[in-house]
Amino acid sequence: MYSHFFNVTVCLLWLSTMTWLVTQKVLPSLWVGEPPSYQTILEAQQREPPGGWNLFINDKRLGWAISTIEGQEQGPKEIHSHVHFDELPLAEMTRGWVRVLIRMIEQPVDNFQMDVYSTLSLDSLGKLSRFDSRVQLEPVNKILRMFGSVDGSQLHVEIHSSDFSYSSEVMLPQHALLSDALSPQTQLPNLRMGQTWTVPAFSPLCPTNSPFELLHATVRGKEPFFWNGEIHDAWLVVYQSDPGLVFGANSRPRGSLWVLDDGRVIKQQAMIFDSTLSFVRMSEEDAAELVIKCQEEASNIGF
Repeated sequence: MYSHFFNVTVCLLWLSTMTWLVTQKVLPSLWVGEPPSYQTILEAQQREPPGGWNLFINDKRLGWAISTIEGQEQGPKEIHSHVHFDELPLAEMTRGWVRVLIRMIEQPVDNFQMDVYSTLSLDSLGKLSRFDSRVQLEPVNKILRMFGSVDGSQLHVEIHSSDFSYSSEVMLPQHALLSDALSPQTQLPNLRMGQTWTVPAFSPLCPTNSPFELLHATVRGKEPFFWNGEIHDAWLVVYQSDPGLVFGANSRPRGSLWVLDDGRVIKQQAMIFDSTLSFVRMSEEDAAELVIKCQEEASNIGF
């Protein structure tokens, strides 16, 4: 027979363990709600017209972006984005940008355009199955491609260009939202103060030995934001690097999003090397005109 003291001790230990489990793992999700998922993003994006964006590098407008979704309501779906840089300000871009671009071209170019085409493919359950990102430079007609496929919790990644190739295996955290640093995020529905989630961010312009960066997203609260001629009370979502890998000055935010209550992202900022890449959402009318223009251009060149 165990003593009365022993039984009381076991009960107290069990209660303390369950208290930690409930307060740290169960109650936070009940208080703030579940973080965004591919499924909730798809549902929100399907209710909205295609999104259009004005593109800025270091506060200088240099292009545009569009985001569309394809697929049947109950079947697999694809999220497409096309980001167009009218010109790249080489004099203002950091050494990291220039180093990657020079690697892609064989002769000096004073000015060129860049287009980034990205696709996220999701299965019928709303889970990521593969991604494809392609960078195209004109007039040198050079292409850099990065693509990957998901097998369980493993993501197989490949990068190809004219003079090199690279492949790697990346572990995907559970419920992570894969993000392309060169494409806009259109929707983040049902945000609440204090929500957190993991974002493996990839970019074909990152060094080939580290194409991914693990970021942690946190909903910081609301702040006034001027957009489309009005002041909105927008949720601020901040992306930071893994705290176990950075410290001091390197712990600054890697990106930020401003999101309306209906889930629409109205501005996105991301740090690419030491440059600030910003997407600001267009009005629905301007976005619709941009989509029609892109469709006509694609039809004229046989896409």
